[in-house]
Amino acid sequence: MTEKPKCPDRPRDAAAELVLRRAAPEDIPAIDAMHFLSVQGLGAADYSPAELEAFITHGTYDPAMVHGGTYYLIEDRSVEVEGRVVASGGWARHLPHSEAPGAGIDEQTSVLSPTSAKVRSVFVHPRYARRGLGSRLVRHVEEEAQAAGFRLLELWASLTGVPLYRRLGYQEIRRLSIPGGNGVEVPAVHMAKLIACHPNGATAA
Repeated sequence: MTEKPKCPDRPRDAAAELVLRRAAPEDIPAIDAMHFLSVQGLGAADYSPAELEAFITHGTYDPAMVHGGTYYLIEDRSVEVEGRVVASGGWARHLPHSEAPGAGIDEQTSVLSPTSAKVRSVFVHPRYARRGLGSRLVRHVEEEAQAAGFRLLELWASLTGVPLYRRLGYQEIRRLSIPGGNGVEVPAVHMAKLIACHPNGATAA
């Protein structure tokens, strides 16, 4: 019996090697590269090439979250790909100016509650999709936002991300279009989730 050829670039299944940590400024280039791969590799089923280009040109996240300590990543620390960023996501108290009401998005569509935490920019490397990394990040973000005193969570989901957020208990509010950097509008979905607080300190969605 011959030995099966090894695939060094194939992600391992050992969860211990997929480490979640807070993103640092020096991680930004690796995050940018992973986001590009994620948009191109996972978004093609939901968006046209022009919409994908608009998505990337508009920007996939706000680096201020990294500097503010509310953006996180998962890195693969297995020997073959030591330190590869394979997923990321975070939260913010406010939307960046470019996405605030009055910045080109219909205000009836875009208004988010001033009392909500905004779940933002959850991306997964295409080779690590469907392994629960997106859910892991969102749950971590929810815990961090809750610890900061928030009970209402809101987000603008890409069409690709809607099934994930539905599974995690987010409800669709309405559809919207986000102006892209090349003049093309990118369809998205406003979603929200309320975390209830029990008397014993536990929480439930």
